[in-house]
Amino acid sequence: MKKRGLVILAVVVLLGAWLMVVGYEFLEKENARFQKNVKAAKEEQQRCAARNSKYRNYDQFRTSIRLPYASDLPAERWMHQFDTLHAGMSESEVEIILGAPDYARCDVSKQGDKFVGSTWVYAVAVPQDVANDSQNSGIQIVFGPDGKLTDKNAMKMQPKPGPTPSAVVVATPTPSVPISAGTPPQNATPSPTATPQPTPSVNATPATAPSATPVTAPSATATPSPTPQ
Repeated sequence: MKKRGLVILAVVVLLGAWLMVVGYEFLEKENARFQKNVKAAKEEQQRCAARNSKYRNYDQFRTSIRLPYASDLPAERWMHQFDTLHAGMSESEVEIILGAPDYARCDVSKQGDKFVGSTWVYAVAVPQDVANDSQNSGIQIVFGPDGKLTDKNAMKMQPKPGPTPSAVVVATPTPSVPISAGTPPQNATPSPTATPQPTPSVNATPATAPSATPVTAPSATATPSPTPQ
């Protein structure tokens, strides 16, 4: 019994040691693969940065503007150009439509083992702080690792044109309803008023005619009475 127990214990120890060796080798391989991916991602990021070196980076843009900052183009013009962009456009095609970005950056994943692409930012209005995205208005264009447009975002720009058309629609029908409703009562009121006015003028004419006739009749009859005496 003791020998069998010792054999089982020896097998368990050997199996544990073997598992530790296999696990260590696996971790070593994974670590080597991760480091390889990190190196490749950094190389891709550097190539992206070299391609976008003609544009300013975030720090250069932040130190070159004076707050509050506002773009020369109105927001409506920016949104018109923004709507013409679509997925699959190259960086050069986007630059033809929007112009050069205010700043560009090349991004890797959080772990740093994958190059995810680049981002172009167009600042339209910066009231206080470049980093305060809750107040700033702008356009963000995202390119994939192949340099093709994958996503676009308009930040704090959509609500601006919204109130203008709604105010016009509400204001236009409001005056038209009372004007059309008030016209018929004015036309209907003078028509019954004008009808009874000619009635008294007709009654006055026959009233004077019979009053004049009996006055002249007795004066003509009294004149011949003294002649037969």
